[in-house]
Amino acid sequence: MIKQGLVTKEVGGVFTVMSDNANYVCFAPKKFRYNHTEIYVGDKVTFSMLSKNKGLIEQILPRRNLITRPQIANVDVVFVVIAPLPQPDLGLVDKILVNCFKNDVTPVLVINKTDLASDGFVQQICSCYSKVCDCVQVSAINNDGLEVLRPYFLNNVVCFAGQSAVGKTSILNALIPNLNKQTGELSQKTQRGTHTTRHSQLYCCFDGYVVDTTGFSLLEIVDVHSKQLMLYYDDMVQLSRDCRYNMCTHTAEPDCAVKRAVEEGAFDKERYQRYCTIVAELATAERNKY
Repeated sequence: MIKQGLVTKEVGGVFTVMSDNANYVCFAPKKFRYNHTEIYVGDKVTFSMLSKNKGLIEQILPRRNLITRPQIANVDVVFVVIAPLPQPDLGLVDKILVNCFKNDVTPVLVINKTDLASDGFVQQICSCYSKVCDCVQVSAINNDGLEVLRPYFLNNVVCFAGQSAVGKTSILNALIPNLNKQTGELSQKTQRGTHTTRHSQLYCCFDGYVVDTTGFSLLEIVDVHSKQLMLYYDDMVQLSRDCRYNMCTHTAEPDCAVKRAVEEGAFDKERYQRYCTIVAELATAERNKY
């Protein structure tokens, strides 16, 4: 009997596969090891039954994507978490958004600690990013607003990304009360957090699954050329139709609609400056690569 399921956990080469609301302990065949075929949490697989609750994985179904560090396959939604404290690193947010679009992942900007946030802070963030992704507000410590996250879980695998101490683990604990993950305290000296997550597992949450670790690999842009970065800025793409050049990078070219929008206040100046900084970082990395 062949069944299809979702890999939710891996320990020492033994996989937990969820199928028809039941967990099965599955093993990888020797041919996978010989072919250096890796199975990751989040993979959709077929498996044959060996006994009542044990199976042998037969096939890994095509992946939508693979996010590394931690290695999670088929991520559908990323909650990009920020908060008024620590000071938001919006350059990091921009990079995460680029990686989401590059990997065919839907980003959702989650403003946590709304009990500490001013109306001006929330308005500024939403004004900057509402054209490129959904922006929602929650307070994990007060268990406030978490229902707004429910629709994003429907039949999806969801993971969290963002700088330390913004409350990613606190949101996880609020969503799954019996999880009891350790939270990272905000350093009073540096106003920065410490990483607390180590291993990856999928947990059922609402009508989908959530990864219990953050997407570290989303924090730095990979496999994007400096001259193609603008393709992953939807708010720039909307304006670029009026640029003189079809592949305008919105940096040094004349008659650039994006630069004109920045001058006129129609495009967030700081987001544009961060974009230019990322372009320069990518260009430097490209020059140093050879």
